[in-house]
Amino acid sequence: MSYRFKEARLQAGLTTVQLAQKMGLTQAAVSQWESGKKVPGIETISRLADLYGVTVDYLLGRDIGSSNVMMSTEILDASTLPILHGEPVWESEHGWGIVNAIQKNVVFVAGQTIPFEELHNLRVLPPAFTVGYLPHGAPVARENLKDYTQLWIEPILPDSFSRDELRGWYKIFSFYVENEYGVRFMFDTYGSKWLAFEQKL
Repeated sequence: MSYRFKEARLQAGLTTVQLAQKMGLTQAAVSQWESGKKVPGIETISRLADLYGVTVDYLLGRDIGSSNVMMSTEILDASTLPILHGEPVWESEHGWGIVNAIQKNVVFVAGQTIPFEELHNLRVLPPAFTVGYLPHGAPVARENLKDYTQLWIEPILPDSFSRDELRGWYKIFSFYVENEYGVRFMFDTYGSKWLAFEQKL
C-alpha cells in the first residue's frame, strides 16, 4: 500500500523536524512512517489528517473508487494478512485495526498491537448484527439528567465485552448514575465515558 504521509507533509509545508515537534514525537518516528518501515497508530493517523487538513483515507492512499478492500465477512486465514498491509480489519474482541505486514501485527483502535499468530477471528468486515441493538433516539442532554429517575446507559468503551456488561438501566442521583450492582458513572464524565437514553429499544 502506498501511504501519503510524506506527500501530505510536504503539501503542508512542514519539515520532518517541525512535524515531530507539533506531534510531540521524534524525527526518527516520522522518517520511519514516511519510508514505510513502520505504520503509525490509528489515533496518530487521525491527528495527522487533522493537522494536514486531509482525510484519513487520503493518508492511507484509499481514494474514492479505487479501494481494493476485500468485501467479505468470512474469517481471514492468518497467512493472507501480509497482502492486506495497511487495510482495516475487524476482530470481535478488539474491534477495528490496521494490518502492519512489516511488523507482522495488527494495531487496534484502543492501542493494542497483536502479532498475526495470536489472532484467529479477523475479518475484513464485521459480521451482520455485531451490534445487537441500539437505543432509540438521541441521548438525553446532560443538563436534563436530573429530570429522570432512571435512564438506559451506554458506556463509551473500546472493549465490546465491557460495554455489554456495563450497559443497562441506572438510577439517577444528585451527581452520578448507579446500577443495581453499584456501578457508577459521574455526571462530569457524561459524553466522554457514557451516554444516557430514555429507552433501549
